[in-house]
Amino acid sequence: MNFLHPGIALAAVGAIALPIIIHLLFRRRRIPVDWAAMELLREAVKRTSRRLRFEQWLVLALRALAVLCVGLGLAVPFLGKDSVLGDRARTWMLVVDDGTTSALRIGAETELGRVRAEASKLIAARGPRDRVGIVLASTPPRLLLAPTGDAAQIERELLAIPPSESPSDLRGALQLARDTVSAEAASSSGAADARILIASAFRAGSLGAAAAVTAETAPANDAPAPDGSGSKIEIVALPPARDAPIDVHVAAVEARPSPVGGTVAVRVELLRQGASLDAGRSEVRVTGDGFASVQPRVVNWERGQSEATVEFQLAPQAAGVAGARRAAIEVRLDDDALGPGNAAWTVVDVRSEVEVGVIGRRGALDASDLDRIPASLWVSRALSPAVGSGMRLRDIDPAACDARALLGLDAVVVARPDLLSQAAADALGAFVRGGGVAVVLPAGESRVQSWGTMLLPQLGVTLRVGADAVDSAPPRLLAEEQPPSRILASIQPEVAALVAPVTVSRSVAIEGAAAGEVVLAFADGSPFVVAQSTVAIDGEGDAGGGSGGLVVLFAAAPELTWSNLPVKPMMVPLFQETVRTALQMAAVRDEIAVGSRVRGKPGSRLRAGDGSVVVVEEDGASVEPIRAAGVLRGDGGSVLVANQPASSLALTPLGDDAVRAAFRGSGAVRIAAVPGSSEAAAAEAALAKEARSGANRGARIAFALLVLALAALLFEGFLSRFFSHASLERAGRSVGIVATVGRVRPRGGALAKPADDERVPVGGGR
Repeated sequence: MNFLHPGIALAAVGAIALPIIIHLLFRRRRIPVDWAAMELLREAVKRTSRRLRFEQWLVLALRALAVLCVGLGLAVPFLGKDSVLGDRARTWMLVVDDGTTSALRIGAETELGRVRAEASKLIAARGPRDRVGIVLASTPPRLLLAPTGDAAQIERELLAIPPSESPSDLRGALQLARDTVSAEAASSSGAADARILIASAFRAGSLGAAAAVTAETAPANDAPAPDGSGSKIEIVALPPARDAPIDVHVAAVEARPSPVGGTVAVRVELLRQGASLDAGRSEVRVTGDGFASVQPRVVNWERGQSEATVEFQLAPQAAGVAGARRAAIEVRLDDDALGPGNAAWTVVDVRSEVEVGVIGRRGALDASDLDRIPASLWVSRALSPAVGSGMRLRDIDPAACDARALLGLDAVVVARPDLLSQAAADALGAFVRGGGVAVVLPAGESRVQSWGTMLLPQLGVTLRVGADAVDSAPPRLLAEEQPPSRILASIQPEVAALVAPVTVSRSVAIEGAAAGEVVLAFADGSPFVVAQSTVAIDGEGDAGGGSGGLVVLFAAAPELTWSNLPVKPMMVPLFQETVRTALQMAAVRDEIAVGSRVRGKPGSRLRAGDGSVVVVEEDGASVEPIRAAGVLRGDGGSVLVANQPASSLALTPLGDDAVRAAFRGSGAVRIAAVPGSSEAAAAEAALAKEARSGANRGARIAFALLVLALAALLFEGFLSRFFSHASLERAGRSVGIVATVGRVRPRGGALAKPADDERVPVGGGR
């Protein structure tokens, strides 16, 4: 039961309680004084005190009841589902999806604005004692507002929520809301009712990987996950979006420097999504650090077309960027429905010359005995066939390989891994995990290849090589159709012709490579060349999304006793592309997804375009994740770019069943009625009818209370008169009682006098 005017009800309670409290606290304490006739009066009081106390309490109760009924009647009580007798106080937790897709513009309003408006209408139905808290779902989920009953603060915080570029984590936000409810119940030392409202449009980008869950996998009756507090938690979700506006976003950006240096080729992949892909037009612009500006490209979309590719050639400016090793390239589209998907960045290696170390025994190129030319010399000639090739080579003796010998190198070719010491292997491991590139060849002068168990684990790869080389007769051929590989992407059309004449008579088995890591394969499908990224170790490497480098492993040494590769046209482009592309792939690893934490060397500092600074802590990761796409630059010249993950840009609307399936295990999810729909109108009509019914019941109760107050006053007046002993008859009976008890002769002629023989002296004698 609640009151339309609760102040009057409180005043009535105070009017009843205050006089009683004053009487009990300040009543006079009389000191009894005995006198001669006290015993007679005490006997009379014993006979009448119980009846008198009952009369007094009855009159007091009637007076208090009259005052209370008048106060309650004037306060106008009403009954309803939100009344104190009908429901307990409830905690509302509002999970607001402020992730990437919340910035979607539909007309003049963002989707976040629409979601906030719908959520505000739903929480307006809360009870007067309910409290509301707000949780933001953008990665990482966080508590914006602890549960409070301040309606102004709730509205202010809700309206101030901006769209975030960070992906949504609705599952994590839901768990945070449940934890908050549990904490509230624990602090109040008891269970409490709670309602979690998930305010989201529920597009595929809002749920990420959870959006792939089909409705068929969801249990029919999903019980709430236990939270240990005994609280009753109801989970309500806004209805999913139904529309799918047309949007174009950058799906991928790839930049590759020219083999001869200078220009950079940029390849941009665009993706268009929407319910009806009509014909359209998009303008693509590309800019880069130290590169001259180029004219925008226009993509004319045909009806139904969803993918497109645009290519650019960037030429360096005359001044360039002095001393720069890597540069950031930015791609932008025209503004459309979803802003965060209209920009993307990548990193390109812009060094004019590459420092490559070749670890092996020195030799001489003697045409009279080609079979004795070591692999290190063949590789040196392939990497630097002429002056101005863009690569500077440094010969490193295996016995002298250490961190100092590797200083300043970009890539290393290990031609004699069997001659490396454990200290040299450790130095190579640190070099590769710090972002370097290592091309590892079998030991050409020995059949025994026991070096694999020592070197490859130090490089941070899962690759393994056989302990012995195996001769093949007849020689093995390479496959006519090679697997697609980024290493040889620039010469992919010529690969089939280049590998055709290559034969391998001796090789080692390579294990531990995934299908996508094979660069070249034999005709039987076994790998000939594999490329695998290393695992970065905390504390090594510069700040970035992953500091590890790349390891390229060959199954045969480029020596004529192993293969005819050194004298075939494939030799030069194979090693040129392997080194250059591997360096570029290591540069691409300086890219992280928005919502991820930066990992790298402790103490590294990166500055974003808005002036904010990201610091890598002692554990090798930043405290806060990257919340916006863009470029971050390190003090040592490192460049890190943050891009939106493709999964966070998907605008496909999900159905009700898919939403329930995505949250299975967290509790049964009820889809709320759409504000303004027929269901919502029916619900509002039912609430209005219930409110009118409650108001009518309240009016009837108020009238009954006032009638009861009048009856109590009338009855109290009658009893007060009756219990006052004001009549002569009642007074005579009282005096008679006293006279009988105390043998007292009453004075006055109003009472009958006893006979002379019945008179007894007061002292008891004659």
